[in-house]
Parts: sequence; structure tokens; C-alpha cells
Amino acid sequence: MPFWLAILLGFAALVAGADFLVRGASKIAAGFGVPPIVIGLTLVAYGTSAPEFAVSATAALRGAGAISLGNAFGSNVANIGLVLGLSALLRPIAVEDTVVRREAPLLLGVALLFPLFFLDGLLARWEGLAAFAGGIAFTVWSLKTARRRENAPERTRLSPGSWLLSVAFCGAGIAGLIYGSDWLVSGARELAARLGMSERVIGLTIVAVGTSLPELATSVVAMVRGHSDIAVGNVIGSNIFNLLFALGGAVSLAPISLAGMGYGIWVDAGVGFLLALLILPFARSHKTIVRWEGAVFLAIYAAYVAYSVLAG
Repeated sequence: MPFWLAILLGFAALVAGADFLVRGASKIAAGFGVPPIVIGLTLVAYGTSAPEFAVSATAALRGAGAISLGNAFGSNVANIGLVLGLSALLRPIAVEDTVVRREAPLLLGVALLFPLFFLDGLLARWEGLAAFAGGIAFTVWSLKTARRRENAPERTRLSPGSWLLSVAFCGAGIAGLIYGSDWLVSGARELAARLGMSERVIGLTIVAVGTSLPELATSVVAMVRGHSDIAVGNVIGSNIFNLLFALGGAVSLAPISLAGMGYGIWVDAGVGFLLALLILPFARSHKTIVRWEGAVFLAIYAAYVAYSVLAG
């Protein structure tokens, strides 16, 4: 289809998909009596991270390990720097104590895991399997402890029809996010090529942001609808998913050698770790990520992209 039509359809599908997913996920959370933050950490996060998983797995099977690594770490930088930054600028984000005590430190540990794996210059299959198993354990643990979280809501009775509709909304929302991001990235790449932008710049900007568009659309819609807990859970859960499931699954399929990749991958991992680290003091200071802190996230992301483009 023409690039302009792909861009228009992509934006429309993203907005509609995000709205459907937030509506459906909120209903499911109420039906199970599960805090929305837990749904954000699991169902919403995993649904919006489907593009990253698909890209990383495909790249690994085709022997393009650098793409798998760049996709996972680049998306994580965009999720915190761009998505959380813009969400906080839109409206200060309330962060519950449990997130500060449990999920944020866990994200920090996961962000440090793969750089430790890098030290021998090879991501082995057993390391990928260990990460993937960790992702499964995190999901089970999140769901099992959901009822013990602070401010856990009372379970809302939903009719069979309401359950079915909520699941259908989530499914349609995830489909809209996946197809919408694909159409938008495809159209934007063609437009960028027509404007004479290099593939390197396209990859660092349009494609990297493109795989984070589902998280961006979902978090912004969640903030507008007053579900800041879903917005925070979406970002933290997506980043954990990207490393443990997407990258861990990719390495499980095909070990990745770091030979010839240079120091760029260390920069990507380092910036991702720095952003994950900043969540803790920002959220702990007043249980809210305020606008100026969102601006800091955005500034770090902008500096990262500028450096990567200039470094070529």
C-alpha cells in the first residue's frame, strides 16, 4: 500500500488498539480482583511487547544476533526514556510502594543480567534458557501474589458475556497494536528512504521507536483514562519481558557471539541500566514520577539517540 496510507492506518490502529487493550484489561483486573498494576505487568506488557519478541526470535533464527540485542536493549531505552518520559509529562504518574520495593529493583537486576553474560563474549543457549525460565517464574509470582498487594480491589462479578467481551477487547487491542506498529514503521521507512535518510539512522530512530509504539500508545491512553498503574506496569513489565522472554528466547534458539559488535552494545545496555536505576529514586521520593523527572528521561533518550546517530 502507499506509504502515506500505511502511516495513517498505522496510527489509527495503534490508537484504537491501545484503547481496546486498556478497556479490556481494566475489566479483567476487576473481574479477577487483581490490581491493575499486575495486569499491566503481565497481560498488557506482554501484549505490547509482541513485536519485540517476533523481531528478536526471527533475527536469531536468521543469524542476525546484533539485531536481537539491539532490538531488546534499544526498545528498553525507548520504553523508559520515551514512553515513561512522555507519560509523566502528560500527567504525573503515581507509583505504589510495592512497585518501588519489588518490580523496580527486579527490573534493575534483570537489566544487569545480560551485561554480566556479555563478559565472556558469548550469549550461550543455557543463559537464554535461564533468562526465559526467569520470565516464566516472574509471571507466575506476579499472579500468585496479586491478592496480597496493597490496595488490592474487591472482585467484581462479571457475566459470561462481559468476560468474553473483555477478552475480545484485549485480543483486538493486541492485534491492532501489532499490525498498527508494523504498518506505521513500514510507511515511515519508505518515507525516510525517499527523504534520503540512511538505513543506520532509520534503524536507530524509526524502527527502534516503532517497536515501542504499542507501549507508547497504551501508556498514553492509560494515563488519559486515569490508569497510571497500568502505564507504569506496562513499561516495567515490557522491559522485563524484552530481556527475559524476547532476548532470552532468541538466545535459546541460537547462541549469540558478541565478536565484531564493538562497544555500541555496551552503551545500549549501560543506558538501559541507568534509566532503570533512575526509576527508584524518582518513584521513591514522593511516590510519583513528576513532570521534570519525565523530562530527564526524555533528555537522556534524546542524548542517547543523538550519540548513536553521530557515532554511526
